[in-house]
Amino acid sequence: MLRSRMYLGEIHFGALHNLNAHEPIIKDRALFERVQQRTVSRGRQAKSQRLLARLGVLRCGTCGSRMVINSYTGSYRCGDTSADRCQRRAAVKADRVEEMVRDAVRAYSATTDAGGRASRKRHIREADEAIERANADLDDTIRQLGELGLLGRPASQETLEKLTAALDDAHSARARLGDPGESNFIGPGDIDRLRDPAKRLAAWRRLITDTVESVTVAPAMTAEGRPSRRWDPRRIDIRFLGQHP
Repeated sequence: MLRSRMYLGEIHFGALHNLNAHEPIIKDRALFERVQQRTVSRGRQAKSQRLLARLGVLRCGTCGSRMVINSYTGSYRCGDTSADRCQRRAAVKADRVEEMVRDAVRAYSATTDAGGRASRKRHIREADEAIERANADLDDTIRQLGELGLLGRPASQETLEKLTAALDDAHSARARLGDPGESNFIGPGDIDRLRDPAKRLAAWRRLITDTVESVTVAPAMTAEGRPSRRWDPRRIDIRFLGQHP
């Protein structure tokens, strides 16, 4: 129930989407996004020890869905469960992409604030600015389409859906940063000195959450156009918070 977008005033039914169906019950979209990060859709699930599991940063390069861990194969795969399922679902070996993300975060942290600590306040400011831009884009588009009498057209609905998804992503990125008053996270060097494996894993997850906006995995294809799980680091696109295309 808490995942229903009807609370935002939206109605989605198959291929039909109405982003302004009624007055929203929840007007604070940031609150709605924070709730999404704290709810589990299928009851209690076993806690995964994989580094990127359930952080929400690993994305399928085809459809943008979050990737989930397959404990039997040791791979992350596209987690799309919609009726119109992703046609080129990305998959990647967990140990390979986790090592690549760790290395990228180490390099990124070394170029930020003294001692390898990134500035939470700067990230929060940039995340807030991204929300403002996404809000303005959505509001301007709704106004322009309304003036032209095009709000009900399928192409207009698709455009609004994409803008709404961009706004949701911006709020999700901001929600991951937490309270501005929290102290800065510890850097990779501090994590390496932790002796407890569980604390080390938790610290790495926190550092990734505080720095990484998305890790997009493009699907691997053979020369014949068939799906493949061949490792190729060029399939991985790591983007940090506040880093614009």
